[in-house]
Amino acid sequence: MAGPSAAGDAAAGANASASVVSGAGSPAATDAGLTTPPTAPATGGHAVAPAGVRTLGAAGNRALVAVLGAGALLLPAALAPVPVGWSVVVALVVIIWCLLVAGAGGTAQGGAVAFVRRRLGFRAARVVTGLYFAGFATGQAAVALTAGRFAARLWGDAFLWSVAVLLAAATWATYRPRPLSTPVRRLRLAAVLAAAGGWWALGGVPDTSASWWAVLPLLFGWVGVESAVPAGAVPQRAALAGTLLGVTGAAALYAVLLRPPAPLADLPLAPLAALSALTLALYCRTNLQATGARWHELTSRPQAEGAAAAATLALVTLTVAHLADGSTAVLLLLPGTATAAILTVVACAAVHTLTNRPKETSHDHDRHHRPLEGAARSRR
Repeated sequence: MAGPSAAGDAAAGANASASVVSGAGSPAATDAGLTTPPTAPATGGHAVAPAGVRTLGAAGNRALVAVLGAGALLLPAALAPVPVGWSVVVALVVIIWCLLVAGAGGTAQGGAVAFVRRRLGFRAARVVTGLYFAGFATGQAAVALTAGRFAARLWGDAFLWSVAVLLAAATWATYRPRPLSTPVRRLRLAAVLAAAGGWWALGGVPDTSASWWAVLPLLFGWVGVESAVPAGAVPQRAALAGTLLGVTGAAALYAVLLRPPAPLADLPLAPLAALSALTLALYCRTNLQATGARWHELTSRPQAEGAAAAATLALVTLTVAHLADGSTAVLLLLPGTATAAILTVVACAAVHTLTNRPKETSHDHDRHHRPLEGAARSRR
């Protein structure tokens, strides 16, 4: 359904923040409601206490913000109309995966990389970090291509616009590494959802017909959830229920966006196309910055260098796709496969029986880990 967070801004870059769009709040904020014992209702009934309701709502909101982002525009443009069955399959897999990971302690306290490191060791954690970098660096080729096609509705060549978007995003991420402010991130999420809704109302802008292999591209829209799963322990069940509710809400939204109605009357498309291109360019910038953070984790070299390396890889991928007449859907196979691999490694870590817990040598890695926003998040 349509997150390399994947996510976050630069600051989120490292965790894509903890929510790629990480609108998702911090784990500390989430746990706040969990430490207050529920107050029994005056009537003696079994209604959910206010604290529990707040925890449920906060967790659901974090889950939504974690997975909603560029994918809301990118997937419908590349895959619509997608058979409802495939959307449901992906959503069910994600929900089952969340339950499995929650039972092993969840990933909300440190992200997917920290979770894998604790349970499988540092080598496995580096594999996850490498998958983030490679998958979501190439994923920016799809983001830039879609932005270029929207821009070409106004004027010019789609490929040239795509290259311009990628270069502009890379320059911004490299030389102006400060993360976007919270108001800008919120406005960006609102803009991407408004633009997606606008295209849906107009009948969508499909690039190609979807088939069985659409399952992998659809996973691009779920980047962010891998680092936002709370523990399933008794005191945190309200948070887990809220997360599952948020995931279900995101799945329903994607199912709707991927099945546009018949086109409506012809309306001016220039403003909508401009909004779509600009919003995707902002996500591309944030994702390159977050990917640079992964580069730093892998090599200890500057994040700016990593952002430049990621942009170069994306540019090569974009050029090859252009020469081979590749569609956005085909490009999404790369980050989709990386997302599937990350979810698989995390699931293996969840079922792994801990014997000797690896000794933690650095808490800094956890603090700076951020999911990518490739598909959806915006900050940590």
